[in-house]
Amino acid sequence: MILKRLLVLGFVVLGTFGADASQRLRVKVTPSSPDLRVYVGVERHAENRLLRVTAQSSDFFRSSEAQLDGEASPRVNVFTFRQMPAGWYQVTVQLIAANGRTTDVEKCDVVMF
Repeated sequence: MILKRLLVLGFVVLGTFGADASQRLRVKVTPSSPDLRVYVGVERHAENRLLRVTAQSSDFFRSSEAQLDGEASPRVNVFTFRQMPAGWYQVTVQLIAANGRTTDVEKCDVVMF
């Protein structure tokens, strides 16, 4: 029944994103078939400058970025990738600091039907 419901919604998440309280990122991927929606919770920090989200399969790539304003940044950012073709995707979320370095990364595999 649960698997059937996931198939109807259009995707299956095959991995999980970190839920460790010490991590700066909290990520949730939800279906809105044929769209892929990624919710990113970010711990506010003075050095936070950019969120980058990518969805990549063997023959398709899509990415999006959101500027962050350190401690004044929103706690949650939502990224929507519209009209995604069916396939197996790796979703990657990167948090980038003021110095240009990546401070945190979360990855998850998603199958879109």
